Amino acid sequence: MKKIKTIIITLSVIFAVTSLFAFSWPVEDIEASNIQSYFGQRRGNSISTSFIFSDPSHVKAIGDGRLLIYTNDSSDEAFLFPSTLGSSVMIQHSEDLVSVYGNLERTSIKANLDLKNTFTENEEIGTTGNSGYQTKRSTLELQIFDSLKSTSINPKIFMPRTQNEVPYVLSPIVLKNKSGELFEISEPSFKSGTYKIYQRRNSIATPYKSTTTINGVEIDQLSYDKIDEENNRIYISGKKKYLSSDVYPDGNLFLLGEVILTQGKSTLGIQVEDYLGNTKKINYSILVVN
Repeated sequence: MKKIKTIIITLSVIFAVTSLFAFSWPVEDIEASNIQSYFGQRRGNSISTSFIFSDPSHVKAIGDGRLLIYTNDSSDEAFLFPSTLGSSVMIQHSEDLVSVYGNLERTSIKANLDLKNTFTENEEIGTTGNSGYQTKRSTLELQIFDSLKSTSINPKIFMPRTQNEVPYVLSPIVLKNKSGELFEISEPSFKSGTYKIYQRRNSIATPYKSTTTINGVEIDQLSYDKIDEENNRIYISGKKKYLSSDVYPDGNLFLLGEVILTQGKSTLGIQVEDYLGNTKKINYSILVVN
């Protein structure tokens, strides 16, 4: 009975925290066709901390808060942002959470914010533009970060769940050894050692979690609920800290995890999970030699 009570208390705490920090979507259209890039996708040679909506729209505050700062695309204060967000608005919420709305249309911001100090949830901020990094089309870049921990948080963690997820494709994997050599999973055998597990990168979606197993035992799990920063370098957390160059070694590959392969026959398992809890799995029988 004590164990059951502990589980109930733990779940209650989780639900309370989730409810406390729940936000609204910043745009009306949250169809999959309106998503240009998920949090954690590749941007240049780094990992994107933005959730990007692709079509023109009115932009609303995701929650109550106070105006922290707003800039236009030529502002001297642009260095405050973790990426080139052009005309942008930053709103301070409770518990050190800050939301950033980037790539806005400059005049729409000024019209709304000249005498503005606070926002209520769903109050209009402005309209999308093409003032920042996404200069080829009108988009909104939404970021949420913890100003105390210097951590970017996946906006989907706080948003109402929607069934309109961009499908994630789990493609055949390749292994990369410490020397940087790539091996197709169809190889007849592999030498024992440490390997990073990659698949072909999806162009829009990223998984919420990717899990790697050997003979059914979890070896590594990467989570895309947040992106941390240390010594001016951002990373994804798994069994260790994976830098941008690990997660995206080029424009084609995406990291799923890392394993140590030992001599003998093994079953290498890969599982990805989306934000609705849907999973996709694939297993490979491999032979490891010395």
